[in-house]
Amino acid sequence: MVTHKQLADGVELNVLPSHQFKTTRVVINFIAPLAAETITQRSLLANLLETNSQDYPTQADLAAKLSAMYGADFGVTVGKQGNAHIFSMVLTVVNDRFLPGETHVLKDGLAFLKQILWRPNAAAGAFDATTFKREKANLAAYLQSVYDSKQAYASLQLQALYFQSSSAQRVPSFGNVKDLADITAVSLFNYYQQLLAHDQVMITVLGDVVPEQVVQEISQFPFAARQSAAYPIFYQQPKLTSVLEKNDYQVTNQAKLNLAYHAPIYFYQTDYYAMLLANAIFGASPLSLLFTNVRERASSAYYANSIYDGFRGLITVQTGIDASNYQRVKQIIAAQLAALKKGEFSTDLLTQTKAMLRNQYVSRLDSAGYLTHRALIQKLVPAAVVTNSAFATALEAVTKAEVVAAAQKMVASRILCK
Repeated sequence: MVTHKQLADGVELNVLPSHQFKTTRVVINFIAPLAAETITQRSLLANLLETNSQDYPTQADLAAKLSAMYGADFGVTVGKQGNAHIFSMVLTVVNDRFLPGETHVLKDGLAFLKQILWRPNAAAGAFDATTFKREKANLAAYLQSVYDSKQAYASLQLQALYFQSSSAQRVPSFGNVKDLADITAVSLFNYYQQLLAHDQVMITVLGDVVPEQVVQEISQFPFAARQSAAYPIFYQQPKLTSVLEKNDYQVTNQAKLNLAYHAPIYFYQTDYYAMLLANAIFGASPLSLLFTNVRERASSAYYANSIYDGFRGLITVQTGIDASNYQRVKQIIAAQLAALKKGEFSTDLLTQTKAMLRNQYVSRLDSAGYLTHRALIQKLVPAAVVTNSAFATALEAVTKAEVVAAAQKMVASRILCK
């Protein structure tokens, strides 16, 4: 049985006992309203905290500590979910039950996380200068490498084109070079104090554990109470009245044609399952219209797929094409969406797509990472608290007419070719 514990106002602990895994996964999520001016700070902060601390002042020291905990895995990541930015500290340790002798790896691991959080490598109100300079340079190099990836570049440019009315949505979840330049060791340390004091905190522990022991250990973390920030989790893009097209000319072996569609149906809200199926039939599976008709039959793309973002009411299409096929591929993609909106797909395709989505859902349940992420989503969207059987039942109940109705809400909005 899941154990929920309110450690303080705005600080929540969820313990998910499970005999499924030989490891225990601990995730500490810091959740804040998405703001353009803080995204890059949070990304750089993630790099700093997973590198060293006062107790482990070098990367080698920190690696040695993880090794001593029987090869524990530790990392800090950042990401977006609609109007929220998530800063996540993740530790995975071997369950003590599978180690020889008497061990306390989980207890040691929780103590390690406490040290990382409250004893960072900082002094006199600033992060260690050497570490800060190195990690700032590393992040700058990473940001540049992302833009060197042609599909990543195209996706980010499409995002900037689509979210013209929201600076926060335009900035990638990992930040940008422009904002990075202004961050100092002092300003970042000051922001870190704000994060610790004001972000909503959700801690999830998944594994073969005794909940009472986990609660006892984590209750010792000195989290102070904080006020809950009221903001809508779903980003609702103003409806765009015309399609905006942009061409970006670069020397490349393979052109990228990416498209964005306004799809105002949100995660686990009304018609969510219908939109999930509509997107899968459109381009999110090997059975899809895009894969079958753009890539296979027309042989006009090296790949063609679609992604549904239920937190932002958005569907994007990514393709790799020969530049000479640009107009033809664009027309074929438009034809597939038109066919979907008219219901010109077989009952067999709908049945097969339902089975594929059910199988994908079940297969994810074997992932500790997915299960802890699902716990976070359920915190952000209470309607997402759905049992495995309820998911399958709701998916099966969707009719072809409902899929068509969901597809008809998709509106072509932005086109980018690079």
